[in-house]
Amino acid sequence: MPHLVLEYSANVLDEPDLRRVLLDLHEAVMASGLFERKDIKSRAVRHDVFAVADGAEDRAFVALSIAILDGRPDDVKAALAEAALEVLVGSYPKLVAGGRGAISVEIRDLHRASYRRVQVRD
Repeated sequence: MPHLVLEYSANVLDEPDLRRVLLDLHEAVMASGLFERKDIKSRAVRHDVFAVADGAEDRAFVALSIAILDGRPDDVKAALAEAALEVLVGSYPKLVAGGRGAISVEIRDLHRASYRRVQVRD
């Protein structure tokens, strides 16, 4: 925990090194002091079929979802979202500067009582 899923539309003008973006997000998550590095899992998913707003072909999106076990206060989640958003804004300067689209971060709660995993060795 946490699980990071970075989704983006195929028409995003920026072409960042996605592995680097994910690792930078790991650093932002680690800076929160809430998680152990060995528990962070992330992936990026490109979407070739999508629609944003009116469906204009130049509308793009970058959306990060961070799933964490429930029970953390809203201010902690908000700080985590802000730190992650800062990484994404730095990684997608063309989209921020004048692209038609959005960058978003969502923190989702995983139901602690029903979450299960098999942990592999370090």
